[in-house]
Amino acid sequence: MGSIELPSSPTHGIFRYITKGIKPIESKHLYHLPETAEFRDVRSLPMTDIRSSIDLGSDSPYKLNQQGFTARRHTTALKSQSYPHSSWNDETILKEIYIPEIEALLLQVTGGRTIFTDSVVMRNNIHTEVDGLAREDSPEEVSEFPKFVGTKVGAGGSPAPKVHLDYAPSGARTHIRKYHAKVTELCSEIIEAENRLLAKGVWPAGLKDHYDGPRWAMFSVWRPLKAVRRDPLALSDCRTFPKEDYVDFNVLFPSAGGAENHKEEVYLAYGSEGHAWHWISNQQPDEVLIIQLFDSEAEKNGLGVAGGVMHSSVHVDGTEHEQARESVEVRCTVIW
Repeated sequence: MGSIELPSSPTHGIFRYITKGIKPIESKHLYHLPETAEFRDVRSLPMTDIRSSIDLGSDSPYKLNQQGFTARRHTTALKSQSYPHSSWNDETILKEIYIPEIEALLLQVTGGRTIFTDSVVMRNNIHTEVDGLAREDSPEEVSEFPKFVGTKVGAGGSPAPKVHLDYAPSGARTHIRKYHAKVTELCSEIIEAENRLLAKGVWPAGLKDHYDGPRWAMFSVWRPLKAVRRDPLALSDCRTFPKEDYVDFNVLFPSAGGAENHKEEVYLAYGSEGHAWHWISNQQPDEVLIIQLFDSEAEKNGLGVAGGVMHSSVHVDGTEHEQARESVEVRCTVIW
């Protein structure tokens, strides 16, 4: 009789959650979560490798309206011989070539009507508590659209080894009103629909139950710039995160028009063995993750907490001596 091939054991990642019973301390730095010392619930958890789904396209079992994330094979002109690696720090090239590539991909995947990018985030350092993303932009940089975070020499960010979701529903609504005047303009139809409800006495927490404006959603499209050898990105299945595991937290963001920096509500998380985590092993530059951060339709229909996906960079044993991960993240809003 032939031998039976047993399935290989899943890779485990080290996840850091907020300890129950503590109130996380807000960071005074832009775009920063609490310090690692606040994430004392450290767990080694299995991760499902979704590599086999990358080339399935719309037939992938991992879908934005179910798990809240998906993966695609996607090439970019910036990885061709025509562009040196330094092109990833050239904001003009990113604006003229890379952002349109990503927006076309996301519209194809989501079926959205319109799309805009409000920021591009570069990470190329080993984790530090305060990294290049904390730098204060000049008035000229604050007015630029979209915003480029971490593209300046020495300003790159680092992985975030802390389980989090970049926008709570209230944070998403604050973002489209305060982050940049262009964002507010492009989301005017959404904001007007919500303001009509607020004027009628609907509480902000009840907007999801009465909202009749266009559907809108926020995404991060995440690409490594070289094969990921350490600190891979892990994504949860939003259906496995009960509401009681979400922890409200405020992160400092720059404001439009020179106004004082504002706070946007994000989510941290309490730990659980019931969370289902996923990753792409040895992720390559043409293997792109699409991460849902908020979706007005998912909020109304009760998919997770507004369909956003908890995620985190994770440590995998044996990778601590590898070079720092390099990645580019494009944050987009899609409107239907």
